[in-house]
Amino acid sequence: MFFERKTKPKNILTQIWFPILMIVLSISLLALTGPGPTFYTLSGLFLVVSIYPFMVYLRTRNHGYLALTGFFVSTGLVLISAPPAIATRNPGLVPLFLVIMYVLMLTVFYLTFNRKLRWRGEEVFELAAMPVEDIGDSFSARPRPVGKVPVSKTEMIRFVEFMTRNLIAFAFREENRVVFVLTLPGKDLPYLLGAKKDYLEDTWVSIDYEGNITVNITEEDYLLFKMDLDFDKLCQSLGDLFREFLELSKQGQDSRIIDRMNALRLFPLN
Repeated sequence: MFFERKTKPKNILTQIWFPILMIVLSISLLALTGPGPTFYTLSGLFLVVSIYPFMVYLRTRNHGYLALTGFFVSTGLVLISAPPAIATRNPGLVPLFLVIMYVLMLTVFYLTFNRKLRWRGEEVFELAAMPVEDIGDSFSARPRPVGKVPVSKTEMIRFVEFMTRNLIAFAFREENRVVFVLTLPGKDLPYLLGAKKDYLEDTWVSIDYEGNITVNITEEDYLLFKMDLDFDKLCQSLGDLFREFLELSKQGQDSRIIDRMNALRLFPLN
């Protein structure tokens, strides 16, 4: 699928800072303390870092983050087991930990390059912007009603689970509606840690149990676009996109939603 990208690409360094940091730290520790303390220190770091993807899994039920948790834990176990294994010349469980680590590492690479470990707000913005023309600045900070879609509570629950598990949107369940926050990569941490209790400063789409759809796009997210798009039409298009997603979910065709985003072929680390 060929299309003209309308959002600004991000700096790739913001996506690969962790492996770069670990490499620099490893080299520094080896030079200062030697292999033993380096292995133990890195092991502790990997085990601590594994808490984050496990929390993501608990909040989203995205199994890719369970694999990432396993990779960090198995890497930590390899590092903590290596020094005594080397000192005693007895490999012990190190080979088993290595096999698990490499299998999970390949799994994580596959999931990463298939965009299964990143929030997909960018792709939602791109799909919403496709039919909207560049006509000049028209931003206005207020939620907009954009139509209706018939939905039952059972259908809504299923849709929420799908959207959350596939990292398309972070859902706030309220008494009479569900609010879907379009979380971009790098902005998910406050929600996942429970530090952010509301969505007022973010872009969101709400669907109430009577089917009314309301859209709010923040100025910060509006400025992610390369051009000044017609704001009313952009809001309408985003609402229409969520209506289409919900209809597909009701028909049991969730995979078509993922296919539409994958067809954009955005660079997975961008």
